[in-house]
Amino acid sequence: MSNRMKRNIKLSILVVVGFVILAACGKEEGTPSDISVDTGNDPIQTTIMGGRTGGAWSVFTEGVAESIRRENDGSIVTVEPGGIIENPLNVGTNKTPYGLSYAMTAYAAYSGEEPYDQAFEDIRAISVVIPSNYYQFIVRSDVEYNSIDEIMEKQLPVRLAVDQKGSAGEIITRNILQEYGVTYDDIISWGGSVDHLGDSKAFELMADKRIDATGDAVSVPSSSIIEAATTNDLKLFGLNPDIIASVSENLGMEAGIIKAGSYDFLEEDIATVNTPAIFIVNKDVPEEEVYLVTKSIYENLDYLGTVHEEFKNLTVEKMAEVGNVPLHPGAEKFFKETGLID
Repeated sequence: MSNRMKRNIKLSILVVVGFVILAACGKEEGTPSDISVDTGNDPIQTTIMGGRTGGAWSVFTEGVAESIRRENDGSIVTVEPGGIIENPLNVGTNKTPYGLSYAMTAYAAYSGEEPYDQAFEDIRAISVVIPSNYYQFIVRSDVEYNSIDEIMEKQLPVRLAVDQKGSAGEIITRNILQEYGVTYDDIISWGGSVDHLGDSKAFELMADKRIDATGDAVSVPSSSIIEAATTNDLKLFGLNPDIIASVSENLGMEAGIIKAGSYDFLEEDIATVNTPAIFIVNKDVPEEEVYLVTKSIYENLDYLGTVHEEFKNLTVEKMAEVGNVPLHPGAEKFFKETGLID
């Protein structure tokens, strides 16, 4: 073999080896056509309807929103003011994908019960947010009666403030009265009065001794009641066991206890009814997104406890106890994977 041929063979071998090395390097670096790269979840961009600006529910909603942001990089979650009654309506019609409401109110919307004139069957539940919102019947301490039973049995001329018609607190108050066989008109006929007022106005008139009592379903302790107690001497009336059982069955609520010391003026435990605040969603929101949202709440319970005292009552075990509204498939999938539901 000539020297020239030997050089050509060596050159050919070097070229082939070079191509092999380049190909190996190319494989090591990877290309879109021959390797799958996990880029993570897409950021969530959505809106949640909460409560009035500056109120406890706006704080609750922002806590949930921040939990989603913390677990899903690049997510944009906007919080908008809303209300307990309007949030299920907006979620049910998909004007807003997410919202907060009471379990009893969300189910009333889902099933077309008062205060709604039609069923919004596209509402789904994700998770409990605040496990208990207690019905609290607050009374001026200088009134001579000491229970709701006494007011009803003696037909006393109580000057009662209730929230707007159809609100959760107003519906509960009206149901309590109905269990005694009493209407608003009956109270007026006894020489009392019934006024539809927000809590701040009701407590203002209570300080002026123009209102004797008011009832609403709110968290414990309620900031509005704490503030009212600075200008009013107050007491809190409980409900008797029969009323608790009947109202719970009528409205899908549960029995609950407001512990002594929850307010400075409260010296003994008070029996009442309560309903959780739940996170709701339209059924058309994708399953994967709702799964991630549910997981975000689950992973941030410690953080939420730093946002508001009421969040400290939310435990992993309570998350799935949403009442009668059906779970969204995304939430259901997460709860099954974590063993919270069967």
